[in-house]
Amino acid sequence: MTTTQLPDTSPAGSAADDAAGPAGRTPVTMAALQTLRRPAEAVISPDGRRIACSVLTAACTDPPHGQQSGLWLVAPGADPRPLTRGPWLDSLPRWSPDGRRLAFGSDRDHSGLLSAYLLDGDLGEARPVGAIRGSCEEIAWSADGQRLLILAADPGSDRAGALTATRIEDRGAAPSDPKVTRPGQAWRRLFLVDVSADGSTGDSTTEVGPPGENVWEFDWDGESTVVAVVSADPSESSWYDAALVSIDLRTRAVTGRYQPRLQLSGPRLSPDGSKVAFIDGVASDRATWPGGQPKVAELTGGELTARDLGAGIEVSWLCWCDDATLLYHAWAGLRSSCGTLTLDGTAHTLCANAETVGGRGTAPISADATRGRLAAVRESTNEPPEVALLDLAAPDRGWQPVTAFNAALRELELPRWVERRWTSADGTSVDGLVALPPGRDAAGLPLVVIVHGGPVSAWTHAFTNFGHPLLWTAAGYAVLMPNPRGSRGWGPQFAEAILGDMGGGELTDILTGVDALVSEGLADTNRVGVFGASHGGFMSAWAITQTNRFAAALPMACVSDWLSFHHTTNIGRFDELFVGADPYDASGAYFIRSPIMHVRNVRTPTMIVHGALDLCTPIGQAEELYRGIADTGQAEVELVVYPREGHGISERAHQLDFWDRARAFFDKHLLG
Repeated sequence: MTTTQLPDTSPAGSAADDAAGPAGRTPVTMAALQTLRRPAEAVISPDGRRIACSVLTAACTDPPHGQQSGLWLVAPGADPRPLTRGPWLDSLPRWSPDGRRLAFGSDRDHSGLLSAYLLDGDLGEARPVGAIRGSCEEIAWSADGQRLLILAADPGSDRAGALTATRIEDRGAAPSDPKVTRPGQAWRRLFLVDVSADGSTGDSTTEVGPPGENVWEFDWDGESTVVAVVSADPSESSWYDAALVSIDLRTRAVTGRYQPRLQLSGPRLSPDGSKVAFIDGVASDRATWPGGQPKVAELTGGELTARDLGAGIEVSWLCWCDDATLLYHAWAGLRSSCGTLTLDGTAHTLCANAETVGGRGTAPISADATRGRLAAVRESTNEPPEVALLDLAAPDRGWQPVTAFNAALRELELPRWVERRWTSADGTSVDGLVALPPGRDAAGLPLVVIVHGGPVSAWTHAFTNFGHPLLWTAAGYAVLMPNPRGSRGWGPQFAEAILGDMGGGELTDILTGVDALVSEGLADTNRVGVFGASHGGFMSAWAITQTNRFAAALPMACVSDWLSFHHTTNIGRFDELFVGADPYDASGAYFIRSPIMHVRNVRTPTMIVHGALDLCTPIGQAEELYRGIADTGQAEVELVVYPREGHGISERAHQLDFWDRARAFFDKHLLG
């Protein structure tokens, strides 16, 4: 195993130091991490002097309402100031072309539904605009600043990647009695909203998207041309087969179409409107961890013919500098990379550092091409997220923070991090991150293996990595965060290696990583636990049916039965793509790769955690696994279900309870 020692930003000390920690540092606690304020969607104003961003709370404090966020105005060299305040969700800040107004989405009038609002003039008072029944998911300004193009999801649509809700709907409404489900009832639509400069003439709202096309994301030239990712069916599952189209807003007609081999994201019109750049590659989750091959197509009408740009780059974000050059963000191994890409395929890396830019996976970056600057949210393993700027004329200086929302968290006693690379059983090279308890000898430690979700995602240098590595190291554990095959950052072929092999090579990759840490003496072979959520939950459940290597397992939001998952999830196309088999073949992968079919092998103490309202991995998956292990009577098992939670845990009290339970469970079985 090869090791890259990262700069140690945690203070020195020993395990015998007092409760205040070395040099007066405070130990990490869940309560401390819940004070985190997560900036997002940093957007540069047209004059380049200001940045608008939303700042999200780390936990929901007012269930059943979701997490809260407010809009902030950031001017480099000055203290940020709040633009909005209230117990609601404000997001999607978008500057008007003249920089005098800010459009945004807010659920202040209907909890869970984002309506469109404007801040006018001095940005003092927000007013609602338009009459859209659904929930805003994207907002764009016309070139003349008199109209907004809004993508809105009908009530009842699924919300991808959400922790606080499972469907976009008014949470204050009485539940339907009876609840009736039919296909094709909730769509994502495009609306054009006319907004006067002073708000005196009122607003008019017109649906302008093509009939029969569900719109997932779009880009607009500000006049009549839109490029969008669309599908003929509005269900969440249909996103996996979505196409790229060009649309004439005047006629609502589709004027060109491109059907990819895998999944699409990030369409961007060139400044002259003649071309569209986009990303084409395997993706397991809509709206999170986009990535793949950058491509470009001419907008000539009819079928869009696309060609590849660059080679070996797995980009997650694109933006035009001019009609011949693009800026890109990419995951390059464990590095976050930014660079330029020309239409002849020449790529030039500007910076590549051990950090996470734009948030894990989504990489929303704002470009001020005129002044040569990028704005985004930047974080690293021991540096909490802050708004930062990158000067393209001096990229060696890296991303420079311009806010200090989370300065207090930098004073915590944080872990030591190292990058690790090892060779799997078939010769595949695998990377990962290892977190070590601060101030302790790295020898014979209990080890928690945290498997990421996706599966097409990755562990990166991020303060907000899921799985609480900061808490586990504070509790005395070492943490291994492996990026097995199927992960982002090692090229399209490595990411696509997961297709048709769920739980196969990736399990071997993880186990060889554990063995490497044990062989060097860092981890105690008898004190290794496995933990993960979503795909990581499946892998935790799958691992204990295939090996007794782990002393304890904590599958969260897991899949235990691929056939019942196929029939009950909102993304049935996911398993068709990734399991890669006929769901009704009794001898096929749907059965062979289902943990429930091997449950009699389980000897590992297991705590299963699930959200009661999860649409992605429905609660039945956890119940099947629990009942199967309990029926065999060969291993300790318990099931913990959190009400009101979806595909994760968002409520403050639930987060505290989960951490207390998880630590007590692993302490019992890994510390004795």
